[in-house]
Amino acid sequence: MKDLQPEQYVSSNVFHALGNEWVIDCYPRGSRREWCGAVTSFLVRLHGEYKTVNQTISLSLMKRDGTTTSLSAEFPKRDAILFQFAVQKSPFDEGQIFSYGNHLNALLEEDIVNNGSFELICTIDNTDIPRNKCSPGSSDLHSHIGKLLGCSETADVTFCVENHSFVCHRLILAARSPVFKAMLSGNMAEATQQEIKIADMCPEVFEAMLHFIYTDSVPGCNSEKSSTKFTKHLFVAADRYAIEGLKALCEDKLCGGISLDTVTTTLALALQHNSPRLKCACLDFILEPGTLVRWTLSDEYVDLVRSFPYVMTEIRDKVDTIPAFTNLN
Repeated sequence: MKDLQPEQYVSSNVFHALGNEWVIDCYPRGSRREWCGAVTSFLVRLHGEYKTVNQTISLSLMKRDGTTTSLSAEFPKRDAILFQFAVQKSPFDEGQIFSYGNHLNALLEEDIVNNGSFELICTIDNTDIPRNKCSPGSSDLHSHIGKLLGCSETADVTFCVENHSFVCHRLILAARSPVFKAMLSGNMAEATQQEIKIADMCPEVFEAMLHFIYTDSVPGCNSEKSSTKFTKHLFVAADRYAIEGLKALCEDKLCGGISLDTVTTTLALALQHNSPRLKCACLDFILEPGTLVRWTLSDEYVDLVRSFPYVMTEIRDKVDTIPAFTNLN
C-alpha cells in the first residue's frame, strides 16, 4: 500500500453482516487528489442487493497501545477526529449505501501501524433511520421521470442510431450529461436539429444509456445475462458522454469479472478511458502469485506493451523481475 497514490485504493474481501454483503475500500493516500496524501480514506459499501437499510456503520482504527481512534466523515476538521454516519446513494450501484470515513493523518504513522499492518474496526448495527433521509424508496422521482422515456408526446429531439430512433427530452439529457448539455443547448449544430445521428454506437448500448439517464439504473447490469462485452461498450458510452454514475456502475461489474482471459483488454480499456479504479483492479489481479508469468506469455501482453509501454513501469516497480521482450516495435 505504500506505493499507492491519492485516489488509488485496495478492497477487502466480501464479508457478511446483518443480512447484507459488504466491501471496504481503503485509500491509503486519500480518495481525493487535492488532499495530497494527508489522509487515509475508507469507504464501506454494499456489494450485493440489499435487504434492509436500517443499519448504521462506525469506523475506528486500533492504536498500538490498545486504544482506538474514530474516523471523521468530513475533511478537514483540524484536530477533531469524529465520525459522522452518512447514508447516501453509492456511485457503484443504484440502491447501495455506504459509510465514509477519513483519518486526518497519513495511515503510515507509528501509533497505528504495528509490524507492517493495521487493524480497522467496522461496526454495523441495526437502527431506526428516518426513511425520508436514507431509504432508496423514499422518493419516486426516478419512476416519474422514467415514464417520460420514449414518450413522443413531450419529446423534443430524436436520436437516430443505425436503423433505430429514440425520442428524448433535451432538458433531461442536458441535466444528466455535460456533453449532451453542450450539444443540445450550446452553439453546436445539434442545438437546433430535431434529429441527431449517433455514430460508432449500437442501438442496444444507446438504449441502455438512455435508461440510466432517465431512471438512474440499468436493468440486469449486475446479472450474468449482461455480458462483459456489452458492459465494456456501455462503459465507453458513459465515458463518451461523461455520465459518471453509469461509468462507475460499469466499473463495478468489470472489476468483479476480471480473469486471465479478460484482464488485458480490460486494462487497455481502463487506460484509454481514464479509469484509475479499473486500472488498479487489473494490476492487482496481474500481480497475484502465479498470474504475472502466465500473463506475460500471452499475445495480448505484447500488444498491451506496444500500446501502453508506461504501464509496465508501474508493474516493474512492484515486482523484482518481468520477462523482457526486446523486439516490441
